[in-house]
Amino acid sequence: MTARLRLAAAVGALGSFLFLVVTWLARPFVGGDTPFVLDGTNAFLTCVKEGVYHACGYTGELNFWGLMSGIGWWPLLQHIPDLIALGVGADGHAARTRVLAALSVAGVVASVGLGWLVLKGWGQRAWFWGLLFITLSGPIVAYGRQTAGEMLAMGLLVGLVAATVLRAPPPVVGLATLGACLTKETSYPFVAALGLLGLVLARRRDGKPILRHVVWGAVGMAVTITAASLFNEVRFGSVLNTNYLDAKLRTPGLVYVLDYAAAVVWSPSGGLFWFWPAATVLVAIACLMPLVVAPFRSAYARPAVVLICVLVVLDIGFAGWWTPFGWTAYGPRLQLPWVLPLVLLALVAYGDILARLTSNLLRRPWRAALVFAVALACVLPHIGYMWKPESLLGYWEQENPPCNAPWRSGLSTWHSCQTRLLWIDRPMPFYTLDGLGTVGGAATTVIVALGLAGSLVLLRVGLEVPQRRTERMPERREAQSADLRTAPAR
Repeated sequence: MTARLRLAAAVGALGSFLFLVVTWLARPFVGGDTPFVLDGTNAFLTCVKEGVYHACGYTGELNFWGLMSGIGWWPLLQHIPDLIALGVGADGHAARTRVLAALSVAGVVASVGLGWLVLKGWGQRAWFWGLLFITLSGPIVAYGRQTAGEMLAMGLLVGLVAATVLRAPPPVVGLATLGACLTKETSYPFVAALGLLGLVLARRRDGKPILRHVVWGAVGMAVTITAASLFNEVRFGSVLNTNYLDAKLRTPGLVYVLDYAAAVVWSPSGGLFWFWPAATVLVAIACLMPLVVAPFRSAYARPAVVLICVLVVLDIGFAGWWTPFGWTAYGPRLQLPWVLPLVLLALVAYGDILARLTSNLLRRPWRAALVFAVALACVLPHIGYMWKPESLLGYWEQENPPCNAPWRSGLSTWHSCQTRLLWIDRPMPFYTLDGLGTVGGAATTVIVALGLAGSLVLLRVGLEVPQRRTERMPERREAQSADLRTAPAR
């Protein structure tokens, strides 16, 4: 490929991403539970002003909105920037929601930027275009402008991965762990697993000890857990989030749990395979291929085993929540923060084998065109929702009467209704395609298509050129001669 064509492809790929960033900033959208989060911040400040630091406004019973306290059940992730915004003069929901929407954009930009640093540092520059292709082909397109906290959470989790695999200074690892733990109170074990995996991969590359990094990470996690516990003490009178633990907010019975666990991946109205196929397929191959080519207990397979365990437990955890995707949300909202961090870890751990497989796939132009076509087809509903979010109402209105929350309608009624929406009723993407008929939707489709094509072309060309590896084996004699695919895990 000539230098001019490479430049054109890079302009298309990066220009498409820049267009989305500008559009997100210009058109913020109040999504998710943002109004409740802002009201919760106000309620918390009232409690502090009145000197009530224990069970402030706590009732012990779910109200109409499923809350036990006026402060709400949400994590510190968005309360902290909201408090800062109030402190610097933001007044009213409009100004505060713009801050949260801007943080979502910052989370996406940080994820892509940190991804470039990680892949460059690990000698996998070509895979940056693969990462950008995955970013442009997923629900990030729809959520980048929203006030919901998932994009900010994604940025913090990618920051944890970057800090560990690049062996940032121990205090930076501690700060990254602190930030990652703010995303949700249920995230702690997953943050620990991903952080430790990142550090082990870094040690594999340079052979240096990681104990100080682990200690600082533990300190960062302890700080967040302490802060969250004190926050819970104020709103629930307990160090635990008792609102989360209410039985009406849990999925009853093994049948529904298994049903929702399958839906997280396969449901046509939210499953990751349909809403983000590029990321889903890449992570799946990275998890399974090492187990095919190397013994299960080998050091080479160990990252894949960790990733599989994280994915399975996350899936079961989402399935155990009363609404596995986030009530009235578009697609797999609750799953989004974890996808790019897992993709990045997969590329760090198995970038070489993924490069060989991907290069073979893209070598023939017709196969590359097929990959492009599938990715574009799957991103069209995201673009439609981005420009016409009200189109989603038709999906929820299929059920008459609409599905009502389990603490209002009863567990059986709710879960039966939700199951029909996930598996039987007309799939969600068919409704949001209406947004493609708008001027913005049509223009965004063309620009995103150029970005996908440019990213794919540059990935294809980059994988044909041998990547310069920056890693070196540890200094231990046995590690110098061992094949990671057969060496036992330590």
